[in-house]
Amino acid sequence: MANNSDINKTSPFTTITNDNPEQTPKSLKDTIKAKVNRRNLSAAPFYLNGAIQIQNASNVHLGNSVSIGNNSNQEIQRPLESKPDLTPEMTALFENGDEVTNLHRLAVDKHIGSGWRFLGKELAGLSNGQMDQLEEPFKANQYPFREVIYQMLLMWEGHCDTSPTVGMLATALWKCEMYSAFMSLVAEVKVSHK
Repeated sequence: MANNSDINKTSPFTTITNDNPEQTPKSLKDTIKAKVNRRNLSAAPFYLNGAIQIQNASNVHLGNSVSIGNNSNQEIQRPLESKPDLTPEMTALFENGDEVTNLHRLAVDKHIGSGWRFLGKELAGLSNGQMDQLEEPFKANQYPFREVIYQMLLMWEGHCDTSPTVGMLATALWKCEMYSAFMSLVAEVKVSHK
């Protein structure tokens, strides 16, 4: 068995093995190294200088931007909605000057999902911080996700330099590829004009 000075020449850590149980770890790093060397691996994470090791997991998502999956080159993307063919009725919606009403907001908010932040940037130029501040109270109080989107639409209307129109909303939905919300807005406008 090599003495401690020989071990320290090859590794900065003192290793605990089943052969030498008298050794005691001097730091958290040594403890973690000891767990790994003894093959005492559990499913629970352990911490090392602010890092987390997650074992026996795949496709892990941390926060807003860090994703770890089977293919590290693969980005997380929202599923694409099928793009409808533009009809003259839909094209006219882009120019619609009617003011956005509660019925319009309710028609689209249920069709906007995880891409709501894209819409917030497109409509109102909201920053990530503004959207975080908008979302946080709803997470804490466990309100339905739809409410965050509804409040984002109200925020856009409150900060809009001009009167917010159906045409502006339709254009933003189309640019953000939120076609189901766009089609719901088309249907609502059709119903309200009858």
